[in-house]
Amino acid sequence: MALLLPDGIGIRMMRSSDMPQVRALHTKLLPITYPTAFFVQLLVQPQHMCLIATYNGNVIAFTSATMETRHSTPGLLGSARDQDRPIGGGALRVTLLTLGVSPEFQRQGIARRLVHEVVQRLRMSCGAPCHESPPAPSLSESESTDAVILCAEVARDNSSGQSFYSHLGMQRQLEVDKQCEFGSKAHTCMVVGVMRTVSVS
Repeated sequence: MALLLPDGIGIRMMRSSDMPQVRALHTKLLPITYPTAFFVQLLVQPQHMCLIATYNGNVIAFTSATMETRHSTPGLLGSARDQDRPIGGGALRVTLLTLGVSPEFQRQGIARRLVHEVVQRLRMSCGAPCHESPPAPSLSESESTDAVILCAEVARDNSSGQSFYSHLGMQRQLEVDKQCEFGSKAHTCMVVGVMRTVSVS
């Protein structure tokens, strides 16, 4: 089943000329202020990606994500740890960094389409197996060949965000929550699930 967009809305990768609008929308929708370097790395690092949804030439939604691979190195957008045990028998791991939709365009399937499309694009661009960060669902050998482990952090008081991720099949990881009871992590929780992408044409 294809994930169709409302008329007039398109999705594409963020360009450098989009950064002012994308930064402004991040500031409007998210409780965290992201530095310029965050958006620059989304443009230049091959394992990171930012997709935007536009309407009449204006940015109305965004998602950014990273795919952790064997060759990932620590950086501003997150850390990668060298471990010998692959996740889910070799399934790829995508971590959503940010996701937001302007209020007037919410509940139209745009966020779901953005998530599926960024996972598909990262999977095509980075073919190496991922390695474990938080606990992940176990996969059979046949499942791991066509599935992606999808991770995200969501504010503990963001019930709508948690509901959205739940509808994507993602579950809150209590083991991670117990390790994040202090500092900034005390206000967020980790959700993890297995995604099989669907047609976005």
